Amino acid sequence: MPAATTDARFKDQTLYVFCPRETQLIKAWPDLTAVRKHDRGQFWRPFEPDYPLIRPYRPPRKPKRGKNSAQLTLALDEPEQPATVQRLPPSPAERRRRAFDHFRFSCPKPVARRVEPFRSDHLPLLRLLYRRADLGDLFDMNPALGFCLAVADRIGSRFVADADAAARVATWKQTEIMAQLGFPDSKRAARIMAKVRPASMSREAAVALRRSLGEESALRLFGHLPALNSGVLALVNDAALRPLVTPRLLEEVQAEPRETYFPFTAQQLVDCLEMAQALNLDLSRRRFSDRARIATLHEELAVDFLRLQRHRETGRDRFPPPPLPGNSDIVPLRSPEALIIEGHTQHNCVGTYVDKVATGGIYIYRVLAPERATLSIVRLPGRPWQIGELLLAHNRAVSPETRAAVEHWLAEHSI
Repeated sequence: MPAATTDARFKDQTLYVFCPRETQLIKAWPDLTAVRKHDRGQFWRPFEPDYPLIRPYRPPRKPKRGKNSAQLTLALDEPEQPATVQRLPPSPAERRRRAFDHFRFSCPKPVARRVEPFRSDHLPLLRLLYRRADLGDLFDMNPALGFCLAVADRIGSRFVADADAAARVATWKQTEIMAQLGFPDSKRAARIMAKVRPASMSREAAVALRRSLGEESALRLFGHLPALNSGVLALVNDAALRPLVTPRLLEEVQAEPRETYFPFTAQQLVDCLEMAQALNLDLSRRRFSDRARIATLHEELAVDFLRLQRHRETGRDRFPPPPLPGNSDIVPLRSPEALIIEGHTQHNCVGTYVDKVATGGIYIYRVLAPERATLSIVRLPGRPWQIGELLLAHNRAVSPETRAAVEHWLAEHSI
């Protein structure tokens, strides 16, 4: 739950997360329960955290010793008293990092290693691996299938991963597990499931994949790829986008690291379809073989769409409050008018995001330094706010310094 005032502690095998309006208590291994209470509430209520619990661990760097640090000196006078080193208290971000590190250390190393790559539903994953440690092999061979097994009751499956069921599953083949979860039980479908990167799995992706694996057109597109990420899944699982893509485009998308966590190309193509519909254009006969062509079309449509949008949005004057506070260099755009002006000033398509910002899930900021840029932050289920797009005018790439400054700002205001 990202916020400027979010803090965290780890004490007595419990992760305490302090949010602006509620407190969360998450019991570490092996209890693995979670409750929360609103500041004005009287009762603790069970919940499932929508953010990753097992974070990558990076040991603190040890200071390098100078070459002359070990040299001996002859002290003729009385030795001086060592200077008192005043250590600054840890920042909220540092306290959060330490608390989540301790939560990770409570779990067996093989379990933490298998759960870490996933971006959501860590508690169900940990519970499943606590009930049956021998299911670790399934997570090594087919992580996506292991994920679906852990969240079976949350993706509309009749299968419930309790202790008795977990004992039975340990003896089943992958195709048998898929059948129990409502997936096609062919070896071909199981091989495709094994290609899905853990970081790209979510409940929504699991439900869509269960449907797509029963369709031959999707199986053919999935079959030739070495791996499947969020970008590929979004393009193939969406019945409106699948006819527009080619194998060459999918190869390019699966090779793009950013598409592991967010389907940028699919989102851009959805934007194109929405703008084309508003402009009474038919894109159903198009076939896209590279991401550059989609980006070019997106920019072309945005010019006409922004002109139309100016007339449509005259009745709206304010957006909901920004999810993360701005500063002197990163300014939230709080109105449709500001969004449209930003689109014209920077020659991009943020003016088309008026409805999306109004309904939540995305927010736009004006970046003034180190470079003039436009920032969108997005949030998917089970994940914190993250950078969607960060571009200069005409959708040109920003410098490493600008990206680092925005990432630092985002880290300061996220769990």
